[in-house]
Amino acid sequence: MERTITVRGTGKLSVRPDQISVSLNIRKKDKVYETAMTESARLLENLRSAIEDAGFKREDLKTQSFNVGTEYESRREQNGTFRQVFVGYVCDHQLMIEFPFDTARLGKVLSAISVCVAEPELNVSFNIKDREALTDQLLKNAADNARMRAMTLAAAAGVELGDLISVNYNWKENNFTSPTFYGGSMKMLRANAAAECDMQIEAQDIDVSENAVFVWEII
Repeated sequence: MERTITVRGTGKLSVRPDQISVSLNIRKKDKVYETAMTESARLLENLRSAIEDAGFKREDLKTQSFNVGTEYESRREQNGTFRQVFVGYVCDHQLMIEFPFDTARLGKVLSAISVCVAEPELNVSFNIKDREALTDQLLKNAADNARMRAMTLAAAAGVELGDLISVNYNWKENNFTSPTFYGGSMKMLRANAAAECDMQIEAQDIDVSENAVFVWEII
């Protein structure tokens, strides 16, 4: 009978975010399809110009998704029944701009967006740029942790580790975004547009982990 020892290794890291992501959504609705598309394109052009004013290239503003659909609303008739009424064509353009962690630069971006006629919905997050390198380090830490635990258990049991027989790793999606929340309305941004202030945000560290199961022969 083969003698083995099975150990779960855990790799943990707590890292500071090194990237700022600003998500922007332009939404335009009109009963005429061509008008909705034309207006959406006009607002996008205005937003790209605002991004240029903040010191970026036009192509730095990346499209994440583009969707054109129809919108209906339920209206009550005089007889009490309801019917679906066409409201218009809706064009949603989701965009993203990312740059190294720099709160002064973030201030310039938000200031430029605040005076943009596109008035996009926005969300700011603080994250990690090189996620693959971070995942690789987590897995290495998990392997080191498993070997250390296995050696401790083997020594306590009066045996020695032999060959590594197997590794079982279940891939998971880590959240590489800081829990720090940035909230602010377009009205507030417009009120502070001229300031272009450095908000001096100190984002919370990002805690991530990975696990893998290792099986060694014991001798």
